[in-house]
Amino acid sequence: MTGELLPGVPPAVDRLIAHIAGAINARSLYAGTHPAVAAHIERLIESVEAACAERRKDALTFLVVGGDLVVENQPLRKGGLHHDQLIRVLSRRGVERLTIARGVTAAECLDFLTPMVVSGIPLSSEHIIVGRVEMRPAGGAPTASRPVDTAGVERLSSESVDRAREAFRQFRSDRRGGLGRLEEIVWSLMEALSSATREILPLAPLKTHDDYTFVHSVNVSLLTLAQARAFGFAGDALHAIGVAALLHDVGKLRIPLEVLNKPGKLEGEEWNIMKSHAEVGALHLCGIEGSYPLAILVAYEHHMRYDGKPNYPVTAVPRKPTLASQMTAISDVFDALCTTRPYHKARGRSVALGIIRERVGTFHHPALVANFARMIGADEPASPE
Repeated sequence: MTGELLPGVPPAVDRLIAHIAGAINARSLYAGTHPAVAAHIERLIESVEAACAERRKDALTFLVVGGDLVVENQPLRKGGLHHDQLIRVLSRRGVERLTIARGVTAAECLDFLTPMVVSGIPLSSEHIIVGRVEMRPAGGAPTASRPVDTAGVERLSSESVDRAREAFRQFRSDRRGGLGRLEEIVWSLMEALSSATREILPLAPLKTHDDYTFVHSVNVSLLTLAQARAFGFAGDALHAIGVAALLHDVGKLRIPLEVLNKPGKLEGEEWNIMKSHAEVGALHLCGIEGSYPLAILVAYEHHMRYDGKPNYPVTAVPRKPTLASQMTAISDVFDALCTTRPYHKARGRSVALGIIRERVGTFHHPALVANFARMIGADEPASPE
């Protein structure tokens, strides 16, 4: 779970950081009564005892200072994903100080984990002390939370969808020019995402069935950008991921509308035509001068399974999709489930996320799904039957 140890950090402290992040991930995926959550909490408790013994203390205090993590006044150099995940989750809940003491119980851990991933404010207990950031103006009253920029969301919705539609249409006659316009769209999505709240996810309304590919692509790009930002991607690397996600379904521009929008299940040759969109899209992008190599990969791989087992396209040698393809696949499934189509009604966010959770370990990476669940702020997972 831990991967490589953080430079200059004692091994037991590093394991504690990893086990806190792992327990948060598990609680994001499963209900509090699930055995997987209990197992992660047990490891967390064991790592608290080991880290306290290593440091010869009865408790350890973690501070979030800016974008850095400090333990017992020792700044930690950034290491693996678990380190960054802990900083992001604590910051998202406004937690700047976290103290965990020897003797912490499973119930205390669960009471801490649940509001960290579901909703609400994490509360302190006998062995877990949580300090929250509270910004106050000169007068002393707490500042109000930042309101949602609904006007900005609406403006972004209409402008981005219209520009995406025109750029996709331009692909048919001027593929390089269309790509340039799509690149500009992703920069605007990145800018909006940096200042907007999660209510913007997904942002684009469905107008007509013929618009589905365009609207869906904008939504998937936005959702994937948000995932990638949560893992620390920025600048050109983040932009490349956003462009790749925006172009993931470009092969569907070659699928006849009677197949693309057919009510009911596709079978036989119609299903083969639909499945071909991954390869067709990748080949289409290969023919565009200056096309992003990552976009070609994502177009080809976004229906491949995380566990490497066959789905489509079928490869000669089993392979796992790239990280960008895996993030795009989660966004793709989520937005498709949340959208009304000729062959199914739109599901709610919680239902859609529940379906994605059922595919953890097969189609989707557990840590990516846990991150996605935290990102969209979905409701608490249902208890297992």
